[in-house]
Amino acid sequence: MILRPRKHDRSTAAITRLADGSASERERAALEAAVARSPQLAAELAEQRQAVTALAALDLQAPPGLHARIRELERKPASRRPRTTRRAAVIALAVLVLVLVSLSRSSGHASVRGVIAIALASASQPPPAVSPRDHALLDVAIDRATFPNWDYRGWRTTGSRLDTLGGQSVETVYYTARGWERVGYSIVGGSALPVKGAKLVLARHGVSYWVISDAGASVLTWRRDGHTCVLASHRAPVSALLALAQAD
Repeated sequence: MILRPRKHDRSTAAITRLADGSASERERAALEAAVARSPQLAAELAEQRQAVTALAALDLQAPPGLHARIRELERKPASRRPRTTRRAAVIALAVLVLVLVSLSRSSGHASVRGVIAIALASASQPPPAVSPRDHALLDVAIDRATFPNWDYRGWRTTGSRLDTLGGQSVETVYYTARGWERVGYSIVGGSALPVKGAKLVLARHGVSYWVISDAGASVLTWRRDGHTCVLASHRAPVSALLALAQAD
């Protein structure tokens, strides 16, 4: 008798790949269409993305023993897993996230990796309006660092969010253009963050633009007026991000 994974287990695994950015382009398109039709899948995707964002933003590693336990459970056929496995795993993940969040807050540590996770997360607030004083800007800022209105470039604002990462505020605005997936633009309040594992792609007018190629997405980071800026997208290429950054 061949034991096959149940449909629910397969769909959960697929949603996990969509949430962490590991799904292929073809699979992602199919999954996004399925999520758009199913409130249940949409809710599950939101939960998965929250977990991915929380863990990635902390820039910390889970204990090796937990990784080993998860791999052991994944090797077991779904029908042979204890009924309490999924619930126990969710509880363990929740406890781990709470512990890591506590450690992050106490250490006052923020990282560009954490900002990337936020830039790729879902919007939690509506898009900001256009500034009444300057139509080239949006009516939102962090430490006087403003966000551009890229509507004239074909990128409309679709949402925003405000987060706190290691004691520093992170304001994010999301833009969408026809033919491209959404782009997240995050600006970090307070002091600039160190950039690790990045490649310099352009230095112009005193500004250095860096690409982080191992983040599971297109990521560009630079500093503006002493603030760390991050543009990130799952689909838009680095060339598009670089063009936007230089228009900022």
